[in-house]
Order: sequence, then C-alpha cells, then structure tokens
Amino acid sequence: MRASILVFAAVSAVAPLAAQGRPDFEFRRELATGKRLYVQNIIGDVQVNGGGGRTVEVSAFKKAGRHGEPEDVTVETIELGDGVALCVRYPGQRSRRGERGTEERGTGERGRGEREKNPCSSSSSWNGNQERNDTEVNFTIRVPAGLLLKIGTVSGDLAAADLEGELELSSVSGDVRLDGGRGPRIELETVSGDVELLDVRAREVSGNTVSGEVTFRGPVLDDGAYDFTTTSGNISLSLPERPNATLSAATFSGRFSSDLATTQPTGRRRHRYSATWGSGSARLDVESLSGNIRITTSSR
Repeated sequence: MRASILVFAAVSAVAPLAAQGRPDFEFRRELATGKRLYVQNIIGDVQVNGGGGRTVEVSAFKKAGRHGEPEDVTVETIELGDGVALCVRYPGQRSRRGERGTEERGTGERGRGEREKNPCSSSSSWNGNQERNDTEVNFTIRVPAGLLLKIGTVSGDLAAADLEGELELSSVSGDVRLDGGRGPRIELETVSGDVELLDVRAREVSGNTVSGEVTFRGPVLDDGAYDFTTTSGNISLSLPERPNATLSAATFSGRFSSDLATTQPTGRRRHRYSATWGSGSARLDVESLSGNIRITTSSR
C-alpha cells in the first residue's frame, strides 16, 4: 500500500493537469505564516506537499462509487477568523450554521470553542452508507511553510512530505505518513493503519494508532515530549544520536530491545522499561500492547 501511495504522489506532482482531467474542486489562497488550514475528507486519499511562496493550492478529484451520484458530494469552503477550512459534504450533511461558503459566525465562547475544535462539524453525523453515496474524493494539496495544518480523512491514506509548521495529520481507516517535517508540534494519528514519521524534527511529536505499526526517524530534542503508542503492532524508533531523555516504555506480550542502556523489565503482566540518558530533559513515552518495541541509534 505504501508503494502505491508514493507512486501516486510522484505521478501527481509531475503530470499535467490535462492528463488528470479537470479537478472537481480547486482552491487557491495566500495564507500568512501562523494562519490555519483545516481540511477534512471522508472517503478518499490525501496527498500534501510543502512548497515555497505563501499560496495554498488544493485540487480534488471525485471517483464514482457503487452508490450515489458524484455531483451530490461537495467541498464546502468555510472562512475562519484565523484561516480557512475545506470540508467534504455528503448528501444529508450541512454546516451547523445552515449556510455554505460564508464566513463562520457565532455567538458566545462555547460556540467559538466548538468551531475551533472542528469547523467542519455538521448537523448530521456521517456514516459509510449515508443516503447510499460512496463517492471518493481524492485531494492533492500544496502548502507553504509556517501554517497551522489540521488535515484528515476518514477512510483513506494520508501521505505528506516536506512540511514545516504545526502539523496534525490523521485518518480513521488508512495509513498516515510524513516524510520530512519541521515545526514546534507534529502529531500523526490513525485507528486502523500504520503511522510513519520519517526525518521529522520537532520538540513535540506523537504517533498513535490502534491497529498498526509506528515508525519514527529523527532526533529527540532537549526538553521535548515524544509519545508513541499502538495496541496491536510494532514500534520502531531510529535516533541519530543518544538523546538527553527520560524513557518510559511498556509492552504486554511483545519484545523490547534498545541500543541504549535501560533497566531490566519490571511488572508481572505488562513489562515496563525505563532509562535516563544524558540530562534526561526530554520525555520519551513508548507503549505497545501486543507488539515489539525497538530503539536504535547511529551513535551509541
């Protein structure tokens, strides 16, 4: 599946628009550093690439499923006070404002707080058989550096590369991969799928899945916080050097190995391991219920 994602990304990056056909949705907007871009897909893959300048470029292509008409599936643009949200809507869904494509307005701190969490929230919950429409919407997104990105899909893979900013990338049923990421905080999450954080440098990093593997490759920075968890799958951490970190690791039925010294396992049922490397200023929490945990470093 990962190979298919990479091939798709490479072809999408170089193929002329005419070769792909005209997008069903296009969006272009200049966003200043620190602004927010929120994209919520439901059925379909998302490809995100970093780029220069200050312009966000989004294209979406629909693919007919077995049920429903593609034209009944839309992408809503919601203006936010600090950016913009792009929300896929299926028949029966509508914005809680009851309006589409207008500036998001509301009264009271509670209303503003709810929209901050999820500007794409709708007046009806989505399910895979909503009015029997399973049209796919596949996104290609190009973003400048320095944005607050929150991008996700429900059923599909999310693949991202060369991003810089505060990043939240997620899926429910699909793999989530970031190859090259910088920023103050980077978070990848899925329920059923693998999480890969490759060549990532941030002071706060988390990678979480329920059923899948977690892979992290990058430094653990001083005073940082790093959290990696899975219920059913292996966790692999590849560090370029010995960090200044305090380790807390646990596994129930899996094996644990580390190039760096750790304590002997404790606990009768769940095996726990700990260590303090260097000053111990960063926190490194790693847990898998039924998978192996492996920590390697280039310089022991």
